[in-house]
Amino acid sequence: MQTFKSFRSLFLGVVAFGFVAFAPSQALASEEFPGAIQEAAGMPCVPQCALCHGVTPGTAATYSRKKLGATLFNINPGKPVLPHDVAGLKAAFAVYKMDPANATNVAALVEGKDPETGDGLCGPTYGCGAHVAKQAPPSDFSAPLWVVGAMALGALIRRQKSKRS
Repeated sequence: MQTFKSFRSLFLGVVAFGFVAFAPSQALASEEFPGAIQEAAGMPCVPQCALCHGVTPGTAATYSRKKLGATLFNINPGKPVLPHDVAGLKAAFAVYKMDPANATNVAALVEGKDPETGDGLCGPTYGCGAHVAKQAPPSDFSAPLWVVGAMALGALIRRQKSKRS
């Protein structure tokens, strides 16, 4: 009977730890891409994710919501731009820039405007590279879950030690 209770306590501790350890967090798109687009296009500011994704923050699934994002991702057939592939993104933009059909869009980017809407991409600057988000970041409960899991595991270990004494 005692062995079953010990096994059950250990099993629950392992399950709790696994739940905390493998709790999902949101995967966002590449943080390097806005700076790479600024550099490749010669823009006066770092654009927000909405330039290519249509939403801020962008995700790996939203790059095609706007024409620029979909075009840059698929401009080289058979070799799509992968997450964190800054060189691939710059190469894709170079191909995009060379097409005369995109001259108006490239000119808009150089002026710091969204090629689709004409809206300004450069908002107010608050010093030291501060970024003002349009919305609060999503909640991530992984830190509190780690604490609860560690406390539960510690309690189980302590309980096991006290039973042995």
